[in-house]
Amino acid sequence: MRVRQQSGFTIVELLIVIVVIGILAAITIVAYNGIQAKARDSGRIAKIKSIAKAIEMYNTDNGRYPPILDGNGRETTCGSTTENWGHCDRNQTLATMLAPYMQIDPTSLSDATQQSYYYHYTSQSSDNYQTYGMMVYLEGTGGQNDGGYYSNAYEVGPKPAYCASKYTSTNANWTSYTSQCTGGN
Repeated sequence: MRVRQQSGFTIVELLIVIVVIGILAAITIVAYNGIQAKARDSGRIAKIKSIAKAIEMYNTDNGRYPPILDGNGRETTCGSTTENWGHCDRNQTLATMLAPYMQIDPTSLSDATQQSYYYHYTSQSSDNYQTYGMMVYLEGTGGQNDGGYYSNAYEVGPKPAYCASKYTSTNANWTSYTSQCTGGN
């Protein structure tokens, strides 16, 4: 009598293969999402560094930083001072002042979901009108070692570094009106 052998996979073998493929797919998706966030953060950091170079060239030519108080890109439209107090228009003014050094689309500094770019010029006599700070919020933690106050943002300019080195805790918050961080270069 001959015994006929059946070929194929058992249900247990198929389930094991499906589970392994699912685990590998989940790992790949998580890694891919992390890579995308890091790439977006790298782009934001490169952009803010380019803007900082343009601001320094403006300072060299004009003897001061662009005198714009609180250009904050938290809205998606310009031309209305009622939406977030006209911050987008302040970014437009910043883009116009920096036009000889680089082209900036002021709406590219706005992203309501990410809170985007923030520029602050300190117009206090104690710093001889020579201090500014600019930051961009990140999806990751790329701002932890940039010398500024915020670990979730990348900061440039003399103001963030000055405040972080001179003051501690919330007093080093250079974007706050109630902060004790004033003056300095």
